[in-house]
Amino acid sequence: MHDSSEFLIKQLTSADIANVRALHGSLLPIKYPTSFFLQLTLLRERVCLVAYHPENPTNPIAFISAALQQNPRVHGLPTSHVLTNGEDGDFSDRKVSLKDAPHIEILTLGVLPTFQQRGVARLLVRRVHDYFSEQSNHPRDLRDGTVIHTNVATSNAPALSFYERMGLKVASGVIRNLYRACPHGSKDGYLLVGRITS
Repeated sequence: MHDSSEFLIKQLTSADIANVRALHGSLLPIKYPTSFFLQLTLLRERVCLVAYHPENPTNPIAFISAALQQNPRVHGLPTSHVLTNGEDGDFSDRKVSLKDAPHIEILTLGVLPTFQQRGVARLLVRRVHDYFSEQSNHPRDLRDGTVIHTNVATSNAPALSFYERMGLKVASGVIRNLYRACPHGSKDGYLLVGRITS
């Protein structure tokens, strides 16, 4: 376990967009427009948290962007349907009602290779949960056990492994051409769903 104090975590501001967008571009196969990052700074139900090394607090080393979904639907289906009818995971044994509970969607997550395997990605996921809990009008809706979901390219074995260690499971078949804006053609993906727990 790594000490979370070895990283500075800040919320994205307009002054950070150029550096964070460049980091996104170097780590992810999709080039996001500036408007994507502006939305992360303006919309209350979206956030981007950026990690820095304390010795170089102007150059980002990692990021996470996420959205709080108040009326949960995943790929057109209510989240409760996806969670209880998925082939690989049955989350229906929880006492928490999934039908109307808000959940967190991870939009993007990336860490520079030299800082991987140091706990920064896990820290960012936890901080996103904490952020939305503090911002929520109903913080008890974002208690421990909050549903979280994300999409991951089928070819991204490190990301699949990371999310599985975080407790998420593949909850869909292959989603064809999920990532269409890749420089070398489209990529297929999976939907991963789970719960944030301590």
